[in-house]
Amino acid sequence: MKTKTALITRLSTQNAGNEALSTELIRMFRQKPDLETRVLDRYPRKLETRSFAEFGPDLSEAVPTFERLTEAELPRERPVSNPSLAPLADESLVALDTSGKELPGWVRSVKRRIGVRRNLAALGLIGREEANTTLDTLNWADLVIWNPAGEFHPTGDPDQNLRILMLMRAAQRAGKRTAIINHSLEIEEPRLRAVVSHVYRHCDFLAVREEPSADAVRALGVTPNRIQVVPDIVFRVSREPGPLPAGAIVPEGAIGFSINGLEAESGLDEWDALFSALKATGRPFVFVSNAANHDLAFAERMALRYDGKVVGWQPKYRDLQSIMSRLAVLVSSRLHSSILAMSAGTPVVTVEPSVHKLTGIMQEIRYPLATRRSTDPGWSERVVADVSQILADRPRYAALCAAIVDEQARRIDDLYDKALQAMMQPC
Repeated sequence: MKTKTALITRLSTQNAGNEALSTELIRMFRQKPDLETRVLDRYPRKLETRSFAEFGPDLSEAVPTFERLTEAELPRERPVSNPSLAPLADESLVALDTSGKELPGWVRSVKRRIGVRRNLAALGLIGREEANTTLDTLNWADLVIWNPAGEFHPTGDPDQNLRILMLMRAAQRAGKRTAIINHSLEIEEPRLRAVVSHVYRHCDFLAVREEPSADAVRALGVTPNRIQVVPDIVFRVSREPGPLPAGAIVPEGAIGFSINGLEAESGLDEWDALFSALKATGRPFVFVSNAANHDLAFAERMALRYDGKVVGWQPKYRDLQSIMSRLAVLVSSRLHSSILAMSAGTPVVTVEPSVHKLTGIMQEIRYPLATRRSTDPGWSERVVADVSQILADRPRYAALCAAIVDEQARRIDDLYDKALQAMMQPC
């Protein structure tokens, strides 16, 4: 008999890294003959009324408040004769918004304040079927797995994490086995830390992408034998880039940049020094990203200043591979852009925009060049030196990238096979 599995992941996204992640994750689960997998697109709209605004300042009350909210929204039983289940896992469920456009901050703020659809859902006037499908699928499943689309990070929305943690806790309260996979843990919000600790200590399996996140999970009080460091699932992508997408102007041998626009200015501002020094190589610049909605504004400013080409929309992840296959090297503060470049045979030089995620993952895969921290004085000089090193011996670095991607793909399949087999055993 197949193990009934509910997989929670991003199906609708503006980020091609998340598109790659969800697609490859679904493909991996479809290849498991012992699983029947159904896929949920994160949480139902009804839960959007739930936030940390409902929590008081007393941290000791965070978990009891969380339990009350979970029980109110996701009761342990919903007896129905004909349950409404999420669709069976299929890669076609994943949809990427390719516009690369982000709503201006004031527009997002107004939408959040008004929240018409959210309030209608809370009243049960819309979204009732979606909420029922979520609850029925959780009740149907033997195993519930959440892919947090990469990470808990300081610039993220803790309320969104709270709502999916409610789903995971509801599954645990119903006696289901639970796993949270393929993520990094960089949490600053104290109430979120308390809730994460509570849910994680009841999980059967936790897969993080690098050792610093494993340390962070252990610090939450999770039993160490439930924690496993597993490479990011995007390493499973094919290493055969397709044709260049229409409209992409990518000169062969260009230097590419995939820079996290949200955090580009949070470190020491040495960008002009970096671009000026790299301009001396005589190679053209191309700006491209797996998160164009966040990165285009920064890219367009730098491209205007340094005569670069900008991919002004969000390419799908396979198109990103094709674009990056034409580059000599990619300078990146985006994890999934880095992985997609490596899978296309293009070496990368990485710049840490966050706490430890990119640094830890590149160390985990034993990448030969260190990740440079944008908070360290002189970081741009080190990046220039690394780029020069790659350009002087590109075939060797390209071969190293291919070997790394192949090794990580094997590790992913092996580690998840073992973890799933253990979770499918009778309790």
